[in-house]
Amino acid sequence: MTATPTTRRPRIALMGEFSAGKSTLANLLLGQRVSPVKVTATQLPPVWYSFGHESILRVDNSGQTSAIAASALNGISHHDTQAVRVLLEAEVLEFCDVIDMPGTSDPNMPSEVWQRVLDRADGVVWCTPATQAWRQSEAALWEQLPARLHENSLLLITRMDALKSQTDRDRVTARVRRETEGLFRHALPISLTDALSDPDNPDVLEQSGADRFVENLVELVEALGTPQADGGAARFEAIGKPEPAPAPVAPAPPPVDGVVPRRVIPKRVRRAPVSARP
Repeated sequence: MTATPTTRRPRIALMGEFSAGKSTLANLLLGQRVSPVKVTATQLPPVWYSFGHESILRVDNSGQTSAIAASALNGISHHDTQAVRVLLEAEVLEFCDVIDMPGTSDPNMPSEVWQRVLDRADGVVWCTPATQAWRQSEAALWEQLPARLHENSLLLITRMDALKSQTDRDRVTARVRRETEGLFRHALPISLTDALSDPDNPDVLEQSGADRFVENLVELVEALGTPQADGGAARFEAIGKPEPAPAPVAPAPPPVDGVVPRRVIPKRVRRAPVSARP
């Protein structure tokens, strides 16, 4: 007897080259400083955020999960870990899963580390810093990604506050939009630092570009709808013999207590949450 497919939330991957602002964006979206931004980029695999009671799970190369404490994140390695699953009762996770990917430009991070998780994503938010916006290496990699992602992705031009004049900001935005036409739904300028300085202030969100980004993200999630589970793709499977690793991470007590969510999604762009759990 064939099981009836279950619905799930759309999955949005945050991507870009090293230090492009992906983890800072995750912090803004989740409304709390929970993304492990300070963990060594060459070690940490994708961090997958879903709605649920606060906990952190490590998914090893056999597809098995084990609960870990936040303090254990510094010991996680992509050699023996497919992903880190973080469950939070954050507002944005009522609408979609958020996957914080490793930097694509890191020579010490094999592309397979993020590619095996990208296959499970429905859309992408690609971050490119305004000071070196849309480098040739980014364009080359984006062309190699599945074409289905192009119409279901947003390009964020981050670090706009690093450009000194409005003329420079307008010039960079216009160039990036011209060079990426047809590759993304929208290319949007944003200052994540400004947005995080006062994320509950509507004026700050508007001036930083975060307000417009969130509106476009909600539109993207609504366009994706509620995809059907595809043969258990939400579950991680064995990926073969693990690469050598210094030492396995020992399981630790599961709960991460005391996390207080902070709202970032403006009420006017909220939509009804998906009823099914991921």
